[in-house]
Amino acid sequence: VSNLSSEGAHLPSLSLQGDLNALISAVAAVNPRTIVVLNTGGPIVMPWKSQVAGIVEAWYGGQMASLAMAQVLAGVVDPSGRLPVTMPGSTWQTPALAPSQFPGVSGVVNFGGLSDIGYRWYQSHDVVPGYPFGYGLSYTSFSWSQINVARSATGAVVSLDVTNIGHRAGVDVVQVYVGYPGGLGEPPAQLRGVANVTLAPGASRHVVITLPRSAFTYFNGHALVVSNGSYSVNVGTSSAAFVASQSISVA
Repeated sequence: VSNLSSEGAHLPSLSLQGDLNALISAVAAVNPRTIVVLNTGGPIVMPWKSQVAGIVEAWYGGQMASLAMAQVLAGVVDPSGRLPVTMPGSTWQTPALAPSQFPGVSGVVNFGGLSDIGYRWYQSHDVVPGYPFGYGLSYTSFSWSQINVARSATGAVVSLDVTNIGHRAGVDVVQVYVGYPGGLGEPPAQLRGVANVTLAPGASRHVVITLPRSAFTYFNGHALVVSNGSYSVNVGTSSAAFVASQSISVA
């Protein structure tokens, strides 16, 4: 299914256009082993997601998109992408809840602070999305062990061992989110590091993600600075799934 959009106009809503939602529900009612391939340019709501066996977000592909999607669906290629946006659970639980945020008032759009934008809004307001920022699946499975967070001379270093415990090659994505000391007005956690790991079945790799001093800065209204205090370093598979968390002091 497609949700065609352009740079010259806003989408009327976050729903699939026309009767596509009804079509998906009708097909899934006949065969629950249905895979929905989404050819969209941004987030959409999926009221039928519990009725289908799989969902593939293909975005807007180029001239080889059909071949690429066939390879993913047939299992020739392991899907390794992770969501660069949050898929909302409903149209009334999104960051743009007021006219001042969308479509704007008198030509001015005001989203407010950083906590009102993207995955940070969902974290700040304890809203469970349809699919969180950073989410993605694979045809294989992975295990993480020996997760460690240590202070470095300028920031922090995150290390862990990633093992492919499945039966085919695949790609895992390790994500590191930093939470700031209270009272700074910062969101609960922000993405500050990422590592892609390609592994054969049974293979392991030691992964190191370095967080520079800039990963702990915030804008105080005048400049980017580092606040004294305790920061949380969270290692996870998405913005809503942290496997390990540790507090460190940054001066």
